[in-house]
Amino acid sequence: MSCPRYRTLDGDELQLPLAMDRWVLVPRALARFDPELAWTLDYDDAPTPEDADPRLDFSGGALLVPVERWNEHAALEPNLAPCRIAASITSATDTPPRRIATAALNSGNEDERLTVAVSVARFVARAMTTVLAALALGYVIAVGAWLWSLRHQISGPDVSTGLLLVGAAMLLAWLAGVSGAVPGVRSLTSPRWHDGNGRCAGICHRLCDHPLAILRLGLALQFAGFVALIAIH
Repeated sequence: MSCPRYRTLDGDELQLPLAMDRWVLVPRALARFDPELAWTLDYDDAPTPEDADPRLDFSGGALLVPVERWNEHAALEPNLAPCRIAASITSATDTPPRRIATAALNSGNEDERLTVAVSVARFVARAMTTVLAALALGYVIAVGAWLWSLRHQISGPDVSTGLLLVGAAMLLAWLAGVSGAVPGVRSLTSPRWHDGNGRCAGICHRLCDHPLAILRLGLALQFAGFVALIAIH
């Protein structure tokens, strides 16, 4: 039997506990944090497991997710691993298909619609985060060019340009806060992004996930560089 697993942002795989080989126990705090697990919030509460991985936070409670629904989403999400149960166990606990055919069909349709909605929301959020990160990198480059232009003298128009750059940084920070482009947005890359061959790509994706950090770096560079140039002149 292969237990269900969840891949963290650092690439660690955490094994989720099973109940009666039919239910996956998902931490409620993790479901609220990760958009890939938001669909599990529709399921009932479950008792907190006693032998779970200590890295899993069950302080906010647990959710009782059917193995079938978990496997359906695991086939779509790269950070979820399906649960494989022996055929004998599955056949012993299965109910007659005639009695559950209609309910299973309705549940499958609802899960499919929810999956599409969550995927669209994650794509839009990821696109906005990437655009803001690109603009933040453009701001840092503009700050470097501005500081380079001040190496000979500092004039009034130069100071005005610096204030415009600060205003642009504040505007980008506000947009990042409104759109929810904050650190912790999960990358939509393949599950191999953390491998050695894709280390550079993983660094680029992590930079794109943190536009606010790039803006803070640019503001610190602009302030420190301007103060240093004033002291030199």
